[in-house]
Amino acid sequence: MNGSMPPPDRDTAVILLAAGRSDRFGGDKLSAHFRGKPLWEWAACCAEEAGFAHLYLVVGDHSKIRSRQNWRTIVNPDAARGMGTSIAAGVAAAAEHRRIVIALADMPMVDPDHLRLLAAGEGTVFTRQTDGSAGCPAAFDRASFGALRTLDGDRGARSLSLPDARIIDPGEHALVIDIDTPSELARYQD
Repeated sequence: MNGSMPPPDRDTAVILLAAGRSDRFGGDKLSAHFRGKPLWEWAACCAEEAGFAHLYLVVGDHSKIRSRQNWRTIVNPDAARGMGTSIAAGVAAAAEHRRIVIALADMPMVDPDHLRLLAAGEGTVFTRQTDGSAGCPAAFDRASFGALRTLDGDRGARSLSLPDARIIDPGEHALVIDIDTPSELARYQD
């Protein structure tokens, strides 16, 4: 395993959100090829390389994605209502764990060490986005699971009042790039 941090605790899970409709992309962006493989597989490989023992993939019932080995697929029938429903579905499936890290399948450049850092944290830890706001990937402990399961529509976890939430810097701007349009996919191919 590469990286300088130890793998996540065995009671920590990663939830990869891959249930979006890709409206701005104009089609199934997660299956679009990026640097030689489907876009979503970059985030999946990152979670695997980080060493998570428990891997959850949340997809919509329309998804063409076929899960990878060792991943538990959660089908969110309410995915069309927004990302909040996918967070809620993933957290419901992973509720037995002590801690969860939530990542997005359209963020192909996240680093395994950044996921390990989130997993090793305490409480709620968000990643600082390029505009300074709190965002994904993010980590949560069991005390937040109930609130996360109430999410609906396009409301994400940062819309909740989570006590003592922290924001950490990703180190490199490229780590938090998400792909929403064909032009973004093309821009970051090299």
